[in-house]
Amino acid sequence: MKITVHRPNQIGGCITEIISGNGTRIIIDVGSNLPGNTIGEQVPVEALTKDCDGVFITHYHGDHIGDYKRIHSGTKVYMGDVSKKIFVIWQKRLSLKSDFTDVKPEDVARIEKFETYSPEKQIQIGDLTITPIRTDHSAFDSYMLLIEDGEKSVLHTGDFRTHGWEGEDFMKSIGKVAEKVDCLICEGTMLSREAKDVYSERNLYEDAKKLLSENKHVFVLCSSVNIDTIASFYKAAAEVKPKRLMVADGFQRSVLDAVTDNSKGDPLYDFRKVKIYLPDKPQCEEKRKKCLQMMRGMGFCMLIRAKPFFEDPLRLFPDSTIVYSMWDGYLDEGKPYSDKEKIDFLNKAKANEKTKVICLHTSGHAYEEAIIALCSKLNRDLPEGASAMKIIPIHSEKRGRFEELQKAGKIKGEVIRLESGQSVII
Repeated sequence: MKITVHRPNQIGGCITEIISGNGTRIIIDVGSNLPGNTIGEQVPVEALTKDCDGVFITHYHGDHIGDYKRIHSGTKVYMGDVSKKIFVIWQKRLSLKSDFTDVKPEDVARIEKFETYSPEKQIQIGDLTITPIRTDHSAFDSYMLLIEDGEKSVLHTGDFRTHGWEGEDFMKSIGKVAEKVDCLICEGTMLSREAKDVYSERNLYEDAKKLLSENKHVFVLCSSVNIDTIASFYKAAAEVKPKRLMVADGFQRSVLDAVTDNSKGDPLYDFRKVKIYLPDKPQCEEKRKKCLQMMRGMGFCMLIRAKPFFEDPLRLFPDSTIVYSMWDGYLDEGKPYSDKEKIDFLNKAKANEKTKVICLHTSGHAYEEAIIALCSKLNRDLPEGASAMKIIPIHSEKRGRFEELQKAGKIKGEVIRLESGQSVII
């Protein structure tokens, strides 16, 4: 198999091309550059995906699917079943404000035609067999992809971690599903950031539970599609004494309904008890009053975003705590990835001296220990003279760390650091 990577030396926007010996060609992910990234090169996605046998999306985050509109119109696109449902809801919402978001109804219609896949159900395309492997990530229904041609096998990690709610189960199963891997294409997002102790979703849940027991009015500023973090706060709100009401706006609730309907009865992802906070409009007045009455009586944990709509509940509950549960780099003013909208929203909230702002967040990406553990799971005893597993780092601004880990004996295999557009044959 021939493997070509595009934009591997940055976080987000990575694209991987795999061609079998018989010429079957697939693309994995068509991400857009992260906001604020001015150095990411432009990749001719339409030309790259023309005459392609299939584009596979590992999950719905923009840095993995953001360039979907540039995929050649005649090319089949595949993504996880529930992941697609969430992405459709998200893009429909954006299409309502197409003048600002550049997402149009016809874009949503195209997404609705995407093919879907499910965990461990193989897809045959030419001489390639693709097996989706459900993984642990902040995006619900995320996947690794195992690609085999009968002789060689490649595992593409997408984004993954092992410190989320599904991390333990994922690590137990990965060695069984992908027991013979010749090449690992591995994300290394956290290698680019300052090393910290692993902070898990369980840690987040425990801290959230303590916070909710001590604070009656809590707002959580987080991504509307970071389902595991929402689940951590939801679990905490339900179990703390006294119990807190979980509240969200209508759009957030629609995303959570899609998860609930497809979670196979898992109580962690059953969000039916989330109450909807309605806008301050005459037609909503009665239901809105009832929701506010419950919020005042029980206390609450409300999911918010950095949008003007949420200034209303913040105004009504000035003695509140805002939990910022996103990457802190977005708040680093003047840096490439800083997010002015979030910075301005929090600064406005902090202007009220009664409002507290704290940070509780767990990363959606693998810490160094998890990468080492994955490589250990995939490495197998080889007969004398056989080639070691090849490791191709992507999705990282510090890919050289893989070589450092290899030289230190922490990971086994041959690290191949490809530059954008370069290829290797395995």
